[in-house]
Amino acid sequence: MVTMKAPPKIPSPLAILLFGVLTAVLLLAAIINGLRSDLHSQLEESGRRADEVARNVAQAVRLPLRTGANAMTFIAEESARLQRTAPEQGDVLIKGLVTEILGRQPQMVDITFLDVATPGDGAAPSMPPPRWTLCAARASSPSGAPCFGPITRLPGGLALSVAAPVDGRRWVTGDISLSALERAVENVPHGSGTSFKVVDEQGRPIAQGGNLDATPASADMAETPSWTEKLFKVHAPSPLVVSLRVEPYPFKVIAHTSRQAALAAWHRHVAVAAAFYALYLLVFAGLLGVMYRATRMQRYYIRHLVGKTQELHAAQRVGRTAIWSFHDSRFHCTDESGELFGLSGGRCTASAREFLALVLPRDRPALARQARAAWKTHGALHAEFQIRKSGGAVRHLSARGQVVVDDDGTKKMTGTVVDVTEQWEARRRHAESEHRFRTLFDHNPLAFWVFDAATLRFLEVNAEAVRAYGYTRDEFLRMTIHDIRDPDDRRELAEHLGMPSDERTNPQLWVHRTKDGRAIDVRIHAADIEFNGVPARLIMAEDVRAELAGEREVMYHASHDLATGLPNQHALLSRMDTLVANGREFGIAYIQLLGMDAIADTFGIQVATGTLQAMAARLSEGIGPDEFLAAINQEAFAWMASGELMTEVRLRWIVQCVAEPLFYEDTQHQIDIVVGTARHPDDAVRSDVLLGCAALAAHAHIRSDRPIHGFEPSLARDSRERLHFAANLRRAVNRHEFELHFQPITDYPGMRLIGLEALIRWPQPDGTFIPPSTFIPLCEESGLIVPLGQWVLNQVAKAATRLADAGFRHLPIGINVSPAELRNGDLVANLRAARTHYALEGGAIYVELTESCLIEHRDKAIDVMRKLRDEGIAIALDDFGTGFSSLSYLRDLPIDMLKIDQGFIRDVDRDARSATICEAIISLGKSLGIRVMAEGIERSSQYEWLHRHGCDGAQGFYLGRPEPLAELLKRWPPASLPSAMR
Repeated sequence: MVTMKAPPKIPSPLAILLFGVLTAVLLLAAIINGLRSDLHSQLEESGRRADEVARNVAQAVRLPLRTGANAMTFIAEESARLQRTAPEQGDVLIKGLVTEILGRQPQMVDITFLDVATPGDGAAPSMPPPRWTLCAARASSPSGAPCFGPITRLPGGLALSVAAPVDGRRWVTGDISLSALERAVENVPHGSGTSFKVVDEQGRPIAQGGNLDATPASADMAETPSWTEKLFKVHAPSPLVVSLRVEPYPFKVIAHTSRQAALAAWHRHVAVAAAFYALYLLVFAGLLGVMYRATRMQRYYIRHLVGKTQELHAAQRVGRTAIWSFHDSRFHCTDESGELFGLSGGRCTASAREFLALVLPRDRPALARQARAAWKTHGALHAEFQIRKSGGAVRHLSARGQVVVDDDGTKKMTGTVVDVTEQWEARRRHAESEHRFRTLFDHNPLAFWVFDAATLRFLEVNAEAVRAYGYTRDEFLRMTIHDIRDPDDRRELAEHLGMPSDERTNPQLWVHRTKDGRAIDVRIHAADIEFNGVPARLIMAEDVRAELAGEREVMYHASHDLATGLPNQHALLSRMDTLVANGREFGIAYIQLLGMDAIADTFGIQVATGTLQAMAARLSEGIGPDEFLAAINQEAFAWMASGELMTEVRLRWIVQCVAEPLFYEDTQHQIDIVVGTARHPDDAVRSDVLLGCAALAAHAHIRSDRPIHGFEPSLARDSRERLHFAANLRRAVNRHEFELHFQPITDYPGMRLIGLEALIRWPQPDGTFIPPSTFIPLCEESGLIVPLGQWVLNQVAKAATRLADAGFRHLPIGINVSPAELRNGDLVANLRAARTHYALEGGAIYVELTESCLIEHRDKAIDVMRKLRDEGIAIALDDFGTGFSSLSYLRDLPIDMLKIDQGFIRDVDRDARSATICEAIISLGKSLGIRVMAEGIERSSQYEWLHRHGCDGAQGFYLGRPEPLAELLKRWPPASLPSAMR
């Protein structure tokens, strides 16, 4: 139901104008009244400030005058007292007193004594005219109070004459310099707009101060201007001048405040009030302008509405529509020409019975029922029915309506009616055509559908398509053809649809998706048609899954890694070849995973494979559509992207992604990573060479602290040299081109031989040697360390036999064991076999292990060390203190010797910290029953220090350099052995 409300009442422009004018008058009156009160306040304040300044100046003037007058009174009193008590000395004392006062009172000038009557004549004392005329009346009754005479001009300036009576006939007189008054008023406080001056009784100026620009002028002393008097009711002169006598002195102070200073704040208030009032008038004028424009616009809209109403009536006649209403059982409409209803006589109104008589009998009950329901529920009416006009013609009408209630409570139903005869006929013909199409379309054994060529929305599907794809017909009609395709096909599909129609008729192979996500390989046959008046395409989908399944499986296995499901190296190189052929710039990142072999050794190959699959899934989640991720092997991936995407941020994301802990089947793994990058065409133009550059950048920095490394040309050069060196090393191992040198180990303090350490050397054709630090790491990486260690063991066993034959039967030889040999697991068996083959005693060979062996393979190392102990083979912990030394090694491991690293021995005799560390290691070994050896001794002072602190053995260049066994036997005869070892 709709309630019809009357339009709101808007005040007329005249009322707004009257209200605004009245408000302006009242506001002006309020502003004037406020300014009047403010003006009186400002004038009163200016008078108060002038009076205050006058009083302060008078007070300042009194001070020097009072001081001078008091001095004169004091002289008069002292003179009278001395005349009474000491008349002989009175003159001398009085003269001294006067001199002292003149020194203390600089304003006093010329103090003298004056007789005012002739002695013995009996006449009344009087002051000589004209100077002391004012004091003559007081001469007959001296009271000691001073009397002021006229102002005179002296050589030093103006001065005020002062006289004080001494007795009945004598006076003491003097002058007060008026320059003291000028100094007294200099610092009198005053306002910025106030001035003052001190005048005598004749009005002559004595001193002045304050703001001299504010000195009163004739214009300023005038009365208030007439406009101010009339507007603000100010009838008296402004109280800007104050006059004050300086009692009892013959001076007067005049203070003045300028009108400009007094009324400065009031003038600002006047300006603010005027601006506010002008703003109000401006806003009010703007409001009147808006009202005027709104009135003109309203009149324009009324004229426009009338014209549009006429146009509406014409459009209704042309469009065969009309507006109708129903109330008081009467039907009304705008069908003036009778085109719709054809009421007799050209009427536009009829009773309900007359209107229903026009409706065909089969539509009459339904129309009446719908109208009653809408009237009762105040709902909307939407009905289609047929009428028979007076000429017999039948028309189809569509009516819509709504119940409305006016403000006066009148209830009626109103709406529109449209003649839809032509549309109904078109629908009927379309329904017949659709029925024929449906019969042929739905019963086809192949999947058919029609989609809009512009929007790609499904317009129709047959039963076979519904069965094959799993969607209902309604679901299909709410979808587009993109919904049954993979998102990656959008670009290719757009290109296909953009082809000329003759090219699009060729059959195409596509992959579709069913409702449950299954992929369907289909061969599409298409034709352009027009469906329901819009351009469309008719599609027949032929299922070719069985045909393509075998081909797809073969292609998948050829291009994907079976463990991770990622594209393999072959697919990666193919994609790279395509980019190279198109001249694209791109980058390749070789992602080398570290520690995968340890996972396989520890948890098994199944856990290692599952971990690799989980890592591949994690990396795949962050790979964008324009990027490519491939699996190279069981320990490496490759990521390819355009030059813009191959950024440091993306590479760091890959590092972070791999570095996060990975959980698989109740195991947690922390995988390290090194990434090598290369770019096309900067680093290489061939795809396989470019991938090799990235791999080389990664492999060359396996032990780097930084995870990301770009390819550099020097890496290729170093790699070639390294490969050449590795080839020579492999040949040397196979041909046994190495030598063993032996370095002596002695005791203290006699430097007697107690052991040897076997050290490997690689001789070169030029007579030089490649040190072990150069080729041993490469042997460990390449796996050559195991056969090389076996050769060393055999050579040491032979050397032990030669030592026994030369009289060194109990001299042990130490061999260094690498982590790779320890990990191999054959060390114990090899030692046992060598001892058996060469018939060696149990202590002929001992083993030296580094802390790295214990850190990397702790459990394995403990097991091997215990087996060595069971075989009677001593174990030395080499380079103690340089790794992650732990006391648990000494507690848990079967260690017989500790060898202090030469880094601590180097300054043990002159560095307190090195000495403290060595002393602590020696003490710790002694307390645990472990022998402590020192290596790297190069000075006698080092040897002596170690001897004093109880070290068990010494090794270093000071005692002997490594040399072949034959040379060593020449330098160390059997007599150099301790007696216990002979």
